[in-house]
Amino acid sequence: MKLMQFLSAVLISSLISLVTLAQSQVPPQAPVKSQPESTEKESEGVFRVNTQLVQIDAVVTDKKNAHIEDLKESDFEIFVDGKKQSLTYFRLVKLALPTLPVLVETKRTGITTTVPPPGLRQLAPEQVHRTIALVVDDLGLSFGSIDAVRDALRKFVNTQMQENDLVGIIQTGKGLGSLQQFTSDKRILNIAIDKLRWNPFSRDMLPSFGAQVGDPVNASTDPSKAAAFEKREGVRKALSERNDDFRDTVFSVGTLGAVNFVVRGLRELPGRKMVILLSDGFRLFGRDHNNSQALENLRRLTDLANRASVVLYTIDARGIVVVMPTAADDARALSPQAAMEAERKQMQLFSDSQDGLRAFAENTGGFAVLNNNDLNLGLQRVMQDNQSYYLLGFDPDDEQFNVKYQDKFHAIKIKVNRPGLAVRTRSGYFGVTEALARETPKTGEQQIINAIFSPFGARDLSVQMTSLFFNPQPGKSFVRSYLHVDPDKLKFVDLPTGEKELTLDVATFTFDENGKAIEHSGKWYSLRLNKTQYEAALKKGISYEHDTPIQKPGAYQFRVVIRDVGSEKLGSAGQFITVPNLEKNQLALSGLTLLGSQTPTSEEAKSESAQPNNAARRFNRNARLEYWLFIYNAQLEKETQKPKLSVQSEIYQDGKVIFQSSFQELPSTGQTDLKRIVCGGEVNINNLPRGEYLLHVIVKDPVAKAKYAESDQWMDFSIQ
Repeated sequence: MKLMQFLSAVLISSLISLVTLAQSQVPPQAPVKSQPESTEKESEGVFRVNTQLVQIDAVVTDKKNAHIEDLKESDFEIFVDGKKQSLTYFRLVKLALPTLPVLVETKRTGITTTVPPPGLRQLAPEQVHRTIALVVDDLGLSFGSIDAVRDALRKFVNTQMQENDLVGIIQTGKGLGSLQQFTSDKRILNIAIDKLRWNPFSRDMLPSFGAQVGDPVNASTDPSKAAAFEKREGVRKALSERNDDFRDTVFSVGTLGAVNFVVRGLRELPGRKMVILLSDGFRLFGRDHNNSQALENLRRLTDLANRASVVLYTIDARGIVVVMPTAADDARALSPQAAMEAERKQMQLFSDSQDGLRAFAENTGGFAVLNNNDLNLGLQRVMQDNQSYYLLGFDPDDEQFNVKYQDKFHAIKIKVNRPGLAVRTRSGYFGVTEALARETPKTGEQQIINAIFSPFGARDLSVQMTSLFFNPQPGKSFVRSYLHVDPDKLKFVDLPTGEKELTLDVATFTFDENGKAIEHSGKWYSLRLNKTQYEAALKKGISYEHDTPIQKPGAYQFRVVIRDVGSEKLGSAGQFITVPNLEKNQLALSGLTLLGSQTPTSEEAKSESAQPNNAARRFNRNARLEYWLFIYNAQLEKETQKPKLSVQSEIYQDGKVIFQSSFQELPSTGQTDLKRIVCGGEVNINNLPRGEYLLHVIVKDPVAKAKYAESDQWMDFSIQ
C-alpha cells in the first residue's frame, strides 16, 4: 500500500479505532517462555506478565491514607483465583517527588515582565519525572460539569504541573490527534483546556425529575383513560430503558476504548504513569447487571494497564450531587407516588454512575475521588498517591498460560498481615505473555503511523524540526517547516557507479488546536550522491523543507516522521505554532529565522560563512548569530506616515537573561511593504560556553494602542 493511501486510511478510521482497540483480542498462539529481567533498574519501573514471572504493584495505606513503607515480604500474601502463590520477587519502590520550582521575577526597563516559554525543547524519556494523562470524558459530562473541569485543569497546569512533567489532555469524543497534546508545554495544554466544550451527545447520568415520567396528571384525573395511559406508559418506559441501556453501553465502551488507546500510547514510556478520568460516571452493568461487553473491556483494560505500568484514577466531576428535586426540576405535575418513584430512580442512577467510576479505578490499582466539589484536591490526592508502591512477583502455574485459557481472566487478591492497613492493586490479568500481548508494527507504514501518534515518537534517528509562520501577502499565510537529519545512523548504499544512495520515507502531519489532522503528506525520496555530495552529507546532515498552507488563525502542531528504508530506523520531531489573526490589524511577528555568520578565520570558514541553519539551530562558538523576521501590522504616524518601531534582543540560559541589548529604532528606509516590515539583527555569541539557549526578540510600536504595542518571538538554539 502506498504511504499516502495508508495515511489517508488511518485518518478515516481514527474514530472507529478508539472502540475497536478496546475490543481487540489476542490471537491464539503458543506461549513463549520468557526469562525474567534481573537488573535493578528494569525491575523498578517495569511490570511484567510472563510464564516465569507475573509482577504487579501494590499501594499500602493506613486509615489516614498515608503510605506505609516499612513492610517486609513476610507481611504479604497473594492469591490468584483463590489459590495462594509463593512470592519470588519483592521490592519497595519510592519515587522522588519533584519540588515546586522557585519563581523568580524578571524585570526589564520599559517592558512587561516576560519569562521564557516552557516546552521549546522536547523532553527525552529519561528526563520525564511524571507522565500524567488527563482524560476528559466528554462522552459523559453534563453541561454544568464541563466548566468545573476546565477550571480545575487550568489550575492544575498553571500551579501544580512541574517542569519535567509530561501531560496530555485527551477527550474521549475526539480522534487520534488528541494524543498530540502530550507535552511539557503549558501553552499547548492551556489551549486544549480552553477548547473543551460540552458534547450535546454525551450521556446524561442524572436527568431532571420532570423528564422521567409521562403524563401522570391526565392519568389520575381521567379514570376512563387510566388503562390506556398505563399501557402506553409501560411501553414507553420499556423502550426508553432499552434505548438508555444501549446508549449507555455504546458510550461507556467508547469511554473505555479511548482510555485503552491512551494506555497503549503510554506503554513505551519509562516508569509509572497516571491516567486520570474526569467524568460524570457510567454504568458498567446496566439495569440487569449483565453488561458483559463493558465488563470484558474493563478486564482487558486492567490487563493492559498492568503491562504498561499505568495506574488509573477517576474523579466525579459533579462534586456533591443533590438527588432530590430542586428549583431547577419541573416536578409540579408529579403525584406523591410518582415523586417517590422519581427520587428512587434518581438515587439508583447516581449510585450506578459512581459504581462505574469505582470499578474503573479500583480494578486497575487506583481509586475514585467522589463527592468533592474541589476537583483540584482530587488531583492533588492522585499526585500524592504515586510516592511509593511495592512490586510483588510470583511464578505462575503453567496452566494459567495454556493456549486454551488465554481469554480467562485470573483474579488477584493481596492481603497484608498487619491490622488497620488497606492494600490496592490490580484486579487480575490474562494468561498471555508480553511477547504475544504487545503488538509490534511490522511494515514501514505501520512504523511511521506508530511514531506519529506516539507521545515520544521515534528516536533511532536524530531529527530536528523548526516550523516558522509567514504571510507574504494578504490571505496567503503558511508555515514552513525546516527538517534536519543527523547522518550518524543513516544507511548509505554503495552503487556500481561509485555513488551513494539513501532512501527516505517522510510523513508530515498538521493538527489544529482540537487535535484534528488538517493536513498530511507522505513522500518517498531516493537520493543519489556523488563523492562531494556524500562528504557534505556526512558533515552537515540531510535537510528538507515542507510548506503547509494555513487557512485560519489558531494554534497548530506540526509533526514529522522520517524513516531510513535501508536501516529501517525512524526519527520524529514536532513543534507548536500559534498563527496570529492579521485581519485584526494588530502588531504581530512571523517566525524567527536564525542564521550563523561565522568569523572567516580560514578558507573553510569563508566557504561556510552565513550558511542557513534553520532546522538544526546549532552554531559554533566563534559565530555571530543573525536573526530575521517579519513585522506585521505596524501602525503609521499621522505626520510622517511611517512606522516607529524599536527592537530588543535577549539571550536566556536556564531561565535567566545572560545578554540584553538596548531597544534600537528600526529604520523604515527601503521597506517596500509597510504591512510586512523586514527586521534583522546580529547577536554576538562569541565565547559563550557550549549548551542550550533561547533567543528572545521584542518589538515595540509606540504608535499602536498600549494593549497591542508589543509583540515578541522566541527560538531555541545550541552552541557547540
